[in-house]
Amino acid sequence: MTLLELCVALAIVALLCLLALPSFSTTLSRLRADMLRMQLVSVFNSARSTAITRHEPVAVCPSQDGERCGGDWSRGWLIFRDRGANADVLAPEDVLQFRTGYDDLLLHAATSQGRQRLRFQRNGSSGGSPLTLVICAGGLRHGQVVVNNVGRTRSTRQREQAECHR
Repeated sequence: MTLLELCVALAIVALLCLLALPSFSTTLSRLRADMLRMQLVSVFNSARSTAITRHEPVAVCPSQDGERCGGDWSRGWLIFRDRGANADVLAPEDVLQFRTGYDDLLLHAATSQGRQRLRFQRNGSSGGSPLTLVICAGGLRHGQVVVNNVGRTRSTRQREQAECHR
């Protein structure tokens, strides 16, 4: 095998990799959306359990930095003691847990009602209307997580393709 043949073979392999890369990133975003859906179910169940165990209201909100609530649930989230205040910046002693999310620009998760906090009462129930979180991957609806008034969490995966609206 000559050096010229080796260079041509490497160029062909590189070209094939470049052609496969866009579909691979879409697949990776869908896998991250599945993981996000399962993680959010886990986080909501953990917050509910914490509220019941501590006998005090506990809330969950999206957060990118671990200090204040944000708007995109795919970037991370905070579990904190809810003292009833709607402060933008939380006291450090009230933060119970912070988990980082994903930096994938194709992944997005938001509530359908624009609600930025999920509050669990001391008995584990979730006050107000049910929370529905829509998870999008690559501009398409991938799934959703729903927390009902009793505080139970369920998730579903989108079967047919539908566009996401931000």
